[in-house]
Amino acid sequence: MNLLPSSRETLDAEPAPAGPVVRALDTPAFLRLFQLRAAQIMWFVGAGASRAAGIKTAGDMIWDFKQRLYRSQKKLPPSAITDIGEPAVQRKLQAHFDALGSFPPAGSETEYSAYFEATYHSAKDRRSYLDELIARGKPSFGHHALAMLMAEDLCRVVWSTNFDRTVEDAAAERLGGTGRLVVGDLKEPGRVRRAFDENRWPVYGKLHGDYHSDALKNTDAELRQQDVEMRRNLIDAGRRQGLAIIGYSGRDASIMEALTEALDDGRGFPGGLFWFKRGHDTPYPAVTELIDRARALGIDAHLVEAESFDELFSDLLRYLPQTAEKIAALTGAARPRLAKATPRISTGSVPAIRMNALAVTSRPALCRIVDCTIGGDKEIDEAIAKAAVDIIAHRTRDGVLAFGRDADIRAAFEPFGIKAFDQHPLSDKRLFKEGGERALVRDALFRSIAQRPGLTIERRRNRARLRPVPGQVQPAVFNTDTAKPVDRLAGLIPKTEVPWSEACELRVDYRLDRFWLLLDPVVIADLGADAPEDVIETSREFVRERRARRHNRFANAMIEGWITLIIGREPSIRLKSFGIADGIDAEFEILRTSAFSGIGKA
Repeated sequence: MNLLPSSRETLDAEPAPAGPVVRALDTPAFLRLFQLRAAQIMWFVGAGASRAAGIKTAGDMIWDFKQRLYRSQKKLPPSAITDIGEPAVQRKLQAHFDALGSFPPAGSETEYSAYFEATYHSAKDRRSYLDELIARGKPSFGHHALAMLMAEDLCRVVWSTNFDRTVEDAAAERLGGTGRLVVGDLKEPGRVRRAFDENRWPVYGKLHGDYHSDALKNTDAELRQQDVEMRRNLIDAGRRQGLAIIGYSGRDASIMEALTEALDDGRGFPGGLFWFKRGHDTPYPAVTELIDRARALGIDAHLVEAESFDELFSDLLRYLPQTAEKIAALTGAARPRLAKATPRISTGSVPAIRMNALAVTSRPALCRIVDCTIGGDKEIDEAIAKAAVDIIAHRTRDGVLAFGRDADIRAAFEPFGIKAFDQHPLSDKRLFKEGGERALVRDALFRSIAQRPGLTIERRRNRARLRPVPGQVQPAVFNTDTAKPVDRLAGLIPKTEVPWSEACELRVDYRLDRFWLLLDPVVIADLGADAPEDVIETSREFVRERRARRHNRFANAMIEGWITLIIGREPSIRLKSFGIADGIDAEFEILRTSAFSGIGKA
């Protein structure tokens, strides 16, 4: 379950410089694959993993440097800049440094080193800054889970560009001490090669050096001359094993060059190359270029969608037979999930965080099951299209599960020799993770929502996207007395012919013994695959600016508007997918009040 999403941009066509658009693999597919290839796949963890441990990422630190420089130049107190994450504050700071003309542009690969060195000229001061920063971090659930995979020989090699010691600290606890984990950094890169030669596992390679190391690199010149031997270790390892990359942006040219060299004309990454990204994030062009090139060389390379470092490793531990019963052993690690709490009556107003989750309080308990010789979902979709019938169906190990008229279901699958035609109970246990039953219920829920007036729906793998129908939905539905986040719902982006539209991404999840519908308001720019670079950038800036102010009451107004379009004004709504009587329909009840988290009074 997610909190209200922060300001993000969503473009239909991601700007890959060359080659076809890289399609993302889903997490369930990776879990199945990893079970077979665990010993063949190395991990590369970036700053996103450290953020889960409470440590700032390089991007966070860049804005911290900017505000420290700005305040010192203007002689302002800390109270002058209260929220460094506010887009308006960031625009003001960036405009100041752009006007100076002596700093790299926003998003440049040299931004981190340039601003760090400008803020603290002495290497000793830079180390002190990092010491203070990293001292606050403690291993997260994901770090402990990674260490458990090490203990089970399901993770032999980890690489990182992070300065912190979260991986070492978690490994020391899980492995019973510091002796088993071989750590190599820029000070001692030879330790990694010796460990590989002697088959000593697990190994942890720190490509930018540990923050305690005398070889710490922080200036642009030093980063360009990153230790050759350490990068060579990464390249050679990539020629022997696969690699899964999570929490890393790909902004370091030296790392990307090493990964590209490790492709080795198609001989590299024999266990596959997997780059994890959040569902809405647009990877750096260098990332899509790497994946495209690997695929062209015949390497099993994919972008993989995963919401966070902690959630991915929680899913891995639950799925793998070696670890499924050992998650409880991760004492001291907060598992990335919500816990049930008993509501308490409050006598006054209290702070609360509104979430983007609507409870589905009633769902279908039964569906039709067909035993026949048809293959997977692709063949099922082809059979449905050929029979020209209106049903929803998915393959499971037990058979084909379906909703719709019985005559239509029989018509679709009769050519595949129906052996049994019966009812099948839909179990809560099988809705917990992605599979045939969850896909069936999800598709039925999305279909029922699509029948609401004023909405169109587009299917996107395991999620869907709603758009308001122009003329049928007015901007006023998203506006309140205190917040008016939108004035139009669609149009053309200025200086282009690119259409844009307000939209809402739909997903489902099963948590706290309940099925949830998740809403994520977005702005869509309908870019063509051949859109020129200047149009892409103009569209990106338009989307960014349109969403920049959508925090707090504005974000709340957007969520409220989409809830009104889906549910209406009543406390709940009951929706049917088909409205039939001669088969098995899917009926849902959805509450209007979204989930929230708050502090009550005892």
